[in-house]
Amino acid sequence: MRRWAVVLAVLGAGLLPWLWSDAVFWTINLFLWGLMALSLNVLYGYTGLLSLGQGVYFALGAYGAAWAVIFAKASFWGALGAGLLCAFLGAFLVGWVSVRAAGYGFVVMTLVTALICYLLALGADALTGGEDGMAFRAPAVPVLGFALPIQNLSVRYYLALGALLMGLGVVYLLSKSLLGLALRAVRDDEIAATAVGYNVFAIRLFSFVLAGSLAGLAGAVWALSKEFVRAGLFQPFGAFISARPDPDPLVAVLLGGPGTLLGPLLGTAILLGLRELFISIWPQGYALAMGVAVIILARRAVMRP
Repeated sequence: MRRWAVVLAVLGAGLLPWLWSDAVFWTINLFLWGLMALSLNVLYGYTGLLSLGQGVYFALGAYGAAWAVIFAKASFWGALGAGLLCAFLGAFLVGWVSVRAAGYGFVVMTLVTALICYLLALGADALTGGEDGMAFRAPAVPVLGFALPIQNLSVRYYLALGALLMGLGVVYLLSKSLLGLALRAVRDDEIAATAVGYNVFAIRLFSFVLAGSLAGLAGAVWALSKEFVRAGLFQPFGAFISARPDPDPLVAVLLGGPGTLLGPLLGTAILLGLRELFISIWPQGYALAMGVAVIILARRAVMRP
């Protein structure tokens, strides 16, 4: 029964552009920001590490793809690979240092990293475009000998859907594997996990890099679809200060349920719905709603899921 539900859900998602074309743009945002929330869920929900700087790897994926197109004239798949590589390397370097800390120390390190990266991106406006951002022309997507223009909304939709399905597949396989069991063991009791022989540092580093890579995948597809990047992607707490904020991944994870496969996607859908509601009637209300959500969910955020 569950398999049939999965098949029907994927089939429905695949047919959406023909069944309900008006919802395509909103659903693209759901897929990409849902993948972003899923990446944080790997780190927080499965490993118990609360990061406030996950947007750094989304931004690195976006800028890696954009730089590959602008400076190296890369193909679509080359640009996507460059974005993934930037996010992977950034997550590995930051994770090598930050996962050695625990509890609030880790939280502070991720937040400081995000703030430093944001300030560096603002200062290096020749490379990043600063707050104004950089526009570029994304290459066509080569599929089975055809060059599909990324400017076509249906092409963007299926790219976003493919990225989300890849992320869900990776996380599902991880959750059912012995490595997933090790992640949960470290999350639930680090001392006991060490006592039975788990390498806590290696497990945390793996989780950090995987989460960063998934965020980078979302960022690269986002940038190639939008044909635009901006320094604000590095900014933590953008949901509280932007005129049209993107869904905050931490709030999405907490709303949908940490440590679940589809919870982050559900939480992202709720946030996107609230954003559209508030922007149409009270633009400042979304930030207020996010603040209330954080206050209500804060106790869950500082405790291990």
